[in-house]
Amino acid sequence: MPHRSRWRPSVITASAGVLLAATLLAGAGYGMWREKLKLTADTHARQALLARVLEDHASRSLDAAQIALAGLADVAERGAPPEVLQALLGQTQTSLGFLRGVALVDAEGHVLAAADPADRGVQIAPTALGTWPAARRNSVGTFVAARSLAGLVGPAAVVPPGVGFIPVLRGLTLPGSGGEDRPALLVALLNPDALANFQQLTLNDPRAAAALVDLDGRLLAVTDGAEHLAGARLASLQTPAAPLARVRAGSEHGRWEGPGLRAAEQLGAYRALRSRPLVVLVELPQAELRSQWLATVRDLGLPALGIAAALLALSAVGAAALRAHERSLLQLDQAQRQVAERERELSAIFGSVQDLLFRTDALGHVTFINEGYARLSGQPVAQVLGRPLRELFGGSVAVAALFAAGDAQEARPHQLRADWSAPDGTARSFEIHLVPLRRHADVLEWVGSAADVSGLVRAQAELRAQLGLARSLLASSPLPMSVLDGDNRYLDVNRAWEQFTGRKRAEVLGRRAASYLRTDEAALHNDRDAELLARGGEMKYEAIWHGSDGRERDLFISKSTFPDADGRPMGIVVCFMDISDFREAERATRAARDAALQASRAKSDFIANVSHELRTPLQSILGFSELGTLRGREQPRLAELFADVHRAGQRMLSLVNDLLDLSKIEHGAEPMQPERLDLRPLAAAVARELGPLLAARQLVLDSDLGEDELVVLADPLRLQQLLGNLLANAIRFSPEAGRIELSAGHDDDGDVCITVADRGPGIPPDELESIFEAFVQSSATKNAAGGTGLGLAICRRIAEAHDGRIWAANRDGGGAVITLVLPAAHFGDTAPAAL
Repeated sequence: MPHRSRWRPSVITASAGVLLAATLLAGAGYGMWREKLKLTADTHARQALLARVLEDHASRSLDAAQIALAGLADVAERGAPPEVLQALLGQTQTSLGFLRGVALVDAEGHVLAAADPADRGVQIAPTALGTWPAARRNSVGTFVAARSLAGLVGPAAVVPPGVGFIPVLRGLTLPGSGGEDRPALLVALLNPDALANFQQLTLNDPRAAAALVDLDGRLLAVTDGAEHLAGARLASLQTPAAPLARVRAGSEHGRWEGPGLRAAEQLGAYRALRSRPLVVLVELPQAELRSQWLATVRDLGLPALGIAAALLALSAVGAAALRAHERSLLQLDQAQRQVAERERELSAIFGSVQDLLFRTDALGHVTFINEGYARLSGQPVAQVLGRPLRELFGGSVAVAALFAAGDAQEARPHQLRADWSAPDGTARSFEIHLVPLRRHADVLEWVGSAADVSGLVRAQAELRAQLGLARSLLASSPLPMSVLDGDNRYLDVNRAWEQFTGRKRAEVLGRRAASYLRTDEAALHNDRDAELLARGGEMKYEAIWHGSDGRERDLFISKSTFPDADGRPMGIVVCFMDISDFREAERATRAARDAALQASRAKSDFIANVSHELRTPLQSILGFSELGTLRGREQPRLAELFADVHRAGQRMLSLVNDLLDLSKIEHGAEPMQPERLDLRPLAAAVARELGPLLAARQLVLDSDLGEDELVVLADPLRLQQLLGNLLANAIRFSPEAGRIELSAGHDDDGDVCITVADRGPGIPPDELESIFEAFVQSSATKNAAGGTGLGLAICRRIAEAHDGRIWAANRDGGGAVITLVLPAAHFGDTAPAAL
């Protein structure tokens, strides 16, 4: 193929025109780029100057407000009369036109004096204006959405978005009537609109925007050009590349490119206020700069573009004329290259095909075969040429019969299967396709291919084996099972399914599932099947089935999808179990439980009624025994008899009271009255009440209630009763001259934990839970200590009514410890109150 020069006349002509046009366009582009840099630099300089002017104005406004507050604070701290202070506040607001108001607020939020009459005498939340500064210190709060202090109290008037004030705060102390100083706060309500109006006038550009923001991204004052109103908080200002992040890192001023007050890309400048956590932002949309630059592009670029287009057109015309002559010379060369390329492609294709490609004569002798045979057999292709095709496939009878004289004359395509053993002994199966090829009327040849389908044959055999296993598993399952296709029709059912439903397999195959059920039952199963086919996976549910005998049966149904070749659900395997006996037993158990609960309520009602009826005669017995004791003081024997009667009556009255308490708690007849309280004073009061009992037995009570408050939401009377029962039990079971330990604190979960420990006989391990049941006493103490067996039962009921827990344990070295855990009350937990 002759060598062709790269620099043909047509190429030189076109290249020269392109080079000239490119040079012209490059010069114009450089000029426009320089113009863009100059425009950007001028804009940055102007915005930096505007940011400095706006920062100076904002600083001077805040300084003026704080100087005025300092003077007012000095007058107020000297004890100036209210009328004088009121007049000074009014003068301050009049002299500083950018203030909405000035007021003096005490620590409870009462407005003691204010320039605005509407603010006088109102009470606001002390935190409504932000964190109070220390005495003689200043601070600036964040944006407050209200027109005045009165707007922060009660049902405030509707405030349009963006309307509010910026609180400038001054801490001070007022002289009190008793000689003690009282903390107070002077607040100046800075009008954001005054700052925004100055910003708007200074910018003098409707396309620009400016704002005063705090370091949390909240807008304090903003011009009309921004997309947000004052009070809004912008997350776009908090990103690492945003100006607020740079100010927090120590930068006082600078510029940025990207989103700012508006979502579009901006070109902006920022400047932090002196000694205040505030920043002034000034920005101009980058789209505006681009529009200005595009105007320059039109003035410079369009003429240059026109000249370049003319140069390109002239060079194209000259190159086209030269190229027409060159094209005719290239066509012959291209045709020759295409022929050679096709030959190489065919050779590469035959060599890369994994299947066998071959050609034979009319008698079946191989005249061509590709390299695939050499890879399979390990023999050179040249040794196969001229051999019968049947020998390549192990003397296949089907291949030999194809080339019989009669079949060869038919000359039609054939497809057949043949087996072949590789030299390494591996058995292979081939699918052979043969097509007749007639070059002349009397010359017949055959072309064909042989594809190795050994993997397919093995896969089909494995599939048949797996299908056989699946059918065996389905048939041998003792549970009724069925297989549905994607149209919800039966593919197969097992014998257990036939026995349960009373229907034969041949009758239901191909029919829609649940077609033999009642309409409502069929709808339920069809909906579940549709849902399962849509999402795949598994599903389990229960349903009612009506048998052919009319009986209702409870079924537990399990369904699972199986996938097709693409992984999508193509059918459902259904298995169900008759759980009617289980559900019947469950219903019987529930009925027995309800009967037991009713019996328990009847027992409690009986105990409550009997206890109530016993209290009246017991009061009479106690009264007469006390009277008899007083009158029989001169007869010791008679007085002792009356004292015995009085003690027995007291024990009986204690038992009746315990029974009534237990009944009320179980029935909720006396609802709890919870309130927030510190458990420590209550525990100390109970310990003082039991002092005489401790002294009588020479016992020492060690109390460790901690230094931190143990706040719970509880009924104080019931909690006092619970703690009294626990300490009384410890006193009763402790040996004389022993020690009782009472401790309280917070556990690892933050709940309030109280423990009462003694050194008594302890509790048998198998009775640690049963002693909290009614009328049950520990076998280690019931014969010696007396008691009714109701105290700990009442304690558990009270603890559970407060969502608490109580349990008993034995101590190392002897004795028992009772632990009570109650939920700690958190900020915001409230107790019910009468409306």
